[in-house]
Amino acid sequence: MPKKSVKKSVKKTVKKSVKKSVKKSPQKSAVAQSSTERQSGSGKYGGYKTKVIRVPVFLEREIREFAIQKVRSAKNTTESNK
Repeated sequence: MPKKSVKKSVKKTVKKSVKKSVKKSPQKSAVAQSSTERQSGSGKYGGYKTKVIRVPVFLEREIREFAIQKVRSAKNTTESNK
């Protein structure tokens, strides 16, 4: 008996869609930038520079309270020295 021929499926190529990139301007206009800036010293930590750190979750509250206490005491000492 002759063997039956088996048709192999032909793989079709998939067309990939090309995403168009939108160029954004690197700088905001002077008007837009000045209206969005926050005044110095109006943040949670009173204008001091901040840094992101990783801490254990169970210590988060204690560290926040400690930091806020330190900032308040620093403000009080600078105000009393004036």
